[in-house]
Amino acid sequence: MKKFTFLIPVFNDWDSLGILLERIDQEISPFEDIFDVVVLNDGSTIKNSIKAKNFKKIHLVKVLNLKKNLGSQRALAIGLKYLSDAGKETNIILMDADGEDDPNLLKKIIDYSKKFPNKIITVNRTKRNENLIFKFMYETHYLFTLLITGKKVRFGNYSLINSNKLKKLLSSGDLWAAYPAAITNNYSDIEPLFAERKKRDIGKTKMNLFKLLFHSLRIISVFKKRVYFASIIYILFFILIYFIYSNILFLLSIFLIIFFNTIIFTISINNKKEYLDNYFKFIENIDTIH
Repeated sequence: MKKFTFLIPVFNDWDSLGILLERIDQEISPFEDIFDVVVLNDGSTIKNSIKAKNFKKIHLVKVLNLKKNLGSQRALAIGLKYLSDAGKETNIILMDADGEDDPNLLKKIIDYSKKFPNKIITVNRTKRNENLIFKFMYETHYLFTLLITGKKVRFGNYSLINSNKLKKLLSSGDLWAAYPAAITNNYSDIEPLFAERKKRDIGKTKMNLFKLLFHSLRIISVFKKRVYFASIIYILFFILIYFIYSNILFLLSIFLIIFFNTIIFTISINNKKEYLDNYFKFIENIDTIH
């Protein structure tokens, strides 16, 4: 018998969370393992509406109420640090609360974790359900990240990681920037699953093109050393081409690369391990619901 802990960030999506918890409880019913839930209330402006329910399999629901909205990535970082400090071994399943992370995959994820106990299980997106413009921008983000860093980051929050692996993940500030990038940058023992991203259960997505752009830059900032190295290669290439063709477009390209690196450097300054070390200052209180 193993222990599993669901880690779910929430910003005002309490109705969606209620649906998700019921679906989780249903999907994990065949297992004899122990299942807890830790909800990360990311500074919601709508009052917590989670009510104690007669779950069949979910043993305990805790809510970590954050003092302010930090965004899902930093909320997850705080949650992972909290579970690491708890000192009890558990398989952590990270999910979004809106239903886009398909609960029907949970049986497969749990089975994979038992088949590959030393692996991190990730759910890689094969299909998205947003509008065409958003899909195009997401693919652009993915390809650009691959081009500039040489790393494939095709998964989001939906994943499983054993708490024994958290020490390495928490040893730098990578996690404060973006969970998927931190996983990719620190581990190679990853076992991917492939599934489409579902539609939200209720309401509209809070993700927009601006948030996607900033999220993309934060992911890239985790690989800043790779970015700097690649940028030097590109700059040297454009300098050589400029001397051959004397075209101002090549100088403009060099300027844009330098400007991009300045942005990445500025963002990376906030990827501080000390935020994780002092994570408890971001928590208002902790409620036990069930």
